Amino acid sequence: MKAEHFRFDFRIFNSIFVPINSLIMKHVARLFSVILLAGAGFFYMSCDDDDGGKSEEELQLDKLKATWTLQSANDGTDRTDEYPNMTMTITGTFASGGTYNYSSDADSWPSVSPWKAVDTWKFKSGSVGNTIIRQTDLLEMDYSLTNSDKTLTISFNYSGTGFNNGRTESVDGDWDFVFTRP
Repeated sequence: MKAEHFRFDFRIFNSIFVPINSLIMKHVARLFSVILLAGAGFFYMSCDDDDGGKSEEELQLDKLKATWTLQSANDGTDRTDEYPNMTMTITGTFASGGTYNYSSDADSWPSVSPWKAVDTWKFKSGSVGNTIIRQTDLLEMDYSLTNSDKTLTISFNYSGTGFNNGRTESVDGDWDFVFTRP
């Protein structure tokens, strides 16, 4: 007997396995791309926001601590001229629920004012981003920062005898003090 040679017909193999191999490679490439994209997303999300884990109170204090220059004082009437060249400096070292300082200076001061030249204040609990409480009279003062945190507006309703022992009627009402910093 003569040895018969077995011949394998590769056309059948190629018609079945090559398309399957191509399909697998296409899906593997897509799956690898999705995994790579998801990994990059998780890496980006895990990056720190550079706030160093600071609380909202500490972040707000950092924004407020500066020397601010008065741009306007208004109680329905422009009173800016009564506070010529007024500056306000906010200072303090962060402590949760802490008390901080402000001091104001001007070339002259009105005989009566709802604005105390030197005082301490705290953030209002639950409203750290928009309300401070002046400690002398526990007056709640709303504040807002605009213009990339370079404009500070402090608004409040004052009712009392005023500071510097003036007449009450001259300072009662809604006040807005607008400050800027460089």
